[in-house]
Amino acid sequence: MDTEIIAAIIGIVAGASGYWIAAFWMQPILRYRELRMKVYGDFIFYAQVVNAEGLNSKMQELQEERVIANRRSSADLAACITELPIWYMKWLRRKGQTPERAAKHLIGYSNTFDYDSAHKLAEAIKRALGFKEVQE
Repeated sequence: MDTEIIAAIIGIVAGASGYWIAAFWMQPILRYRELRMKVYGDFIFYAQVVNAEGLNSKMQELQEERVIANRRSSADLAACITELPIWYMKWLRRKGQTPERAAKHLIGYSNTFDYDSAHKLAEAIKRALGFKEVQE
């Protein structure tokens, strides 16, 4: 065979392999990591509005935003998990992360307006996503 044809075949195979890895492995993994940090950021941003009953209208609006943000994050996380490669899911479990449990707890967290229950759920979500315990 001619060396130019061999080089072209190798280039096509390498390009197709690179595309496959980028599209079906790296993009879902990067999306998961982005959602994971978004959930953590939402915990920080909405920390003071677990229960805005009796507070001003701005805080009540912020509470509604928290509920919607947690539900959206739960749905996005559940959808993202289905696209993660099997080997990555096994690696996450080996690290002690269970994103399915986090997505489930996020729905419960969005429906919770009691500080103690919300704190327990928040800690369970952080553990499921592999965040270290932060000493206050």
